[in-house]
Amino acid sequence: MNKTKRGILITALILVLLGAFVYFGFFAPVGKVFQLYDRQRETVVFSAPIRAGDKLRLEIEHSFEHIPWYEFYTVRADDQFNLDAIAVAGYGAGIPAEMDVPTRVEDGLVWMEEINSVFPQFSWITSATYMKGLQINGVEVFDFRSLPDASRIRGEIITVRGYLTGV
Repeated sequence: MNKTKRGILITALILVLLGAFVYFGFFAPVGKVFQLYDRQRETVVFSAPIRAGDKLRLEIEHSFEHIPWYEFYTVRADDQFNLDAIAVAGYGAGIPAEMDVPTRVEDGLVWMEEINSVFPQFSWITSATYMKGLQINGVEVFDFRSLPDASRIRGEIITVRGYLTGV
């Protein structure tokens, strides 16, 4: 093999390796995270790995009735959230009492199931008093009371790209 062909092959190999490094370092999909983003302060306040089928549970306290309210979601394959059920300690102001879904009473909570409402993301204005915790797969991962009252929070699934991005 002459020097010109060898030079071209070595250059091509270097370019391929450099391209692979750039792609895997910065652009290749690595995984997904559930992220809580403070829209006012433009900062991520929480991030955790997530995948389709994972379960989220949001705990709040009804602001007027002062009773527990739980929302149960499943992460869908399209990175959206399916509202599976809510459980509330009664009926009152703002509580959906006439949804056409299976309803039962258990342990002092009214369970409304098979709701199947889909949310591409969450947008909350938090309450230091009434918005409590977030669980992923049964593990408490975030306490909204740690945020300043009336924080503007977005919850969404983000695709992490690149092994060198540090996200």
